[in-house]
Amino acid sequence: MILFFGLRHRFFVWLYVAGHEITHAIFVLLCRGRVSKVHITSAGGHILTNRNNFLISLSPYFFPFYTAIVLTGWGLAEWLFVDIPAKHLVWLYGAIGFTWMFHFTFTLWMTRRDQPDVEQNGRLFSFALIFLVNILIISALIIVASPTVTFATFGQSLLANGVSFFDRLVESVKEIWGWFQ
Repeated sequence: MILFFGLRHRFFVWLYVAGHEITHAIFVLLCRGRVSKVHITSAGGHILTNRNNFLISLSPYFFPFYTAIVLTGWGLAEWLFVDIPAKHLVWLYGAIGFTWMFHFTFTLWMTRRDQPDVEQNGRLFSFALIFLVNILIISALIIVASPTVTFATFGQSLLANGVSFFDRLVESVKEIWGWFQ
């Protein structure tokens, strides 16, 4: 947050735009397209490609590019060089938090401006997808980082809450309605 509010100058905006446009390019390649040009400046950027879809256009808003670099670097360092002791995971979590907050703050800032990526797919669809995918990625990272929660127990809890959601919603609506009676 300090980086965003206190040091939001051209270099950090350029860094965000670079991650944004490179993420577009990565997702173009994942969707079997070609990238012919990547243009990056602190005033904005774009890519030229032969393919576009909602995944390509919205990917920079839900894929934290620099967090992926941190995770990839950490994984490669452990795989190629040395087993990093568990007590040093605090550095990984700190780097993830720092890069995710960089992604989060600049993404929020940028989505308030005119963004053709968001407009192209409709604001409601775009923001719903961006929100949902970010929640899923954050949940997965928390599960992986947790010493007690597994994907199975999380899924069981999510299913149990989902099954009882409607009943709890009806009960809450009745309670709120009772306030006005």
